[in-house]
Amino acid sequence: MKKEPQNRLLKSITTFFNKGQNRIRIAFVGLSLLLWFFIKLSKPGYVSTVYFDIDYSNLPTGLVFTEEPPQHLQIKLQGSGYNLLKYSWFNLKDLDIDLNSLDYNRQGASYWTSEKAKDYLEAQINNENTRILEVYPDTIFFQISKLSTKSIPVEVVYNSDFDSTAYTLYGRPQAQFDSLVVEAPAEVLAQLEVIKTKPIQISDPEDSLWVKAIIDKPQFAHLKISQKEIEVKFEFSPLTEGRIQVPINLVNVPDSIKVDLFPSQTEILFRCALRDYKEISVEKFSVYADYEEIKGRPDSRFLSIKAESPPSQVLSMQMQPKRVEYLLSKP
Repeated sequence: MKKEPQNRLLKSITTFFNKGQNRIRIAFVGLSLLLWFFIKLSKPGYVSTVYFDIDYSNLPTGLVFTEEPPQHLQIKLQGSGYNLLKYSWFNLKDLDIDLNSLDYNRQGASYWTSEKAKDYLEAQINNENTRILEVYPDTIFFQISKLSTKSIPVEVVYNSDFDSTAYTLYGRPQAQFDSLVVEAPAEVLAQLEVIKTKPIQISDPEDSLWVKAIIDKPQFAHLKISQKEIEVKFEFSPLTEGRIQVPINLVNVPDSIKVDLFPSQTEILFRCALRDYKEISVEKFSVYADYEEIKGRPDSRFLSIKAESPPSQVLSMQMQPKRVEYLLSKP
């Protein structure tokens, strides 16, 4: 009965050592496979395709890309498995494309070829046992334009939020600069006719008001404007009304006919800035009736009155009456 515990203990010890030998065997097999894997990777002749990010350097001063060039190159490499594995899994290196030595076709378009830059690319890979077999794309065309400058007129944009029946903006807003210097590719400058400000809200008119206006920069690539904001002066004036009697001129009247008008003048009611009121006179208005209207409507007793463009200071005007009676006779 005492031998049975001893047999169990002996069996447990034997099993433990057998399991330990199995673990050792597995470890040696794994180590052998790992060494074999590294030995195989160290041999040349492997081929793999690797993606490389691109850095562009030495773009001549004053030139810019008008279209974004490719940001990656797909390169087929030949070399040791170890190096190719390193590039595929741990590639932290960008490749440089030197823009100082581009080629140009007959149309003047610039381009880069991998064939011409192969040695330069392999030097960056920096491993004499790794060769470049293919590069895709093998040719890169660039949209490059020269930066130019131009003076572009400024347009002040504003919204009036005050009583326009009592006040008026006197004259045009006076911008700090009537034009701004703009730098951009030539094709962008060709599209720019005016540079606008962002809308200015005016709610409290004063005799003279200075405000800062932010330039509303158009959304073009590589566009630079000399100012981000400008000052703008607004002048205002109260509105006033006036009345003036203006004689009616007759036009296209034959020498053989005399035409009398009743009345011979019309009253003009006008609105203008208070500061311009003294400048308004009868001589600045021109009101007329056309005899040709009688020929077209011989049964009518009235002639219409028309006015030519009023003085620039007049903001609005009305005539009373708008038509007059006439009487025909021989001179």
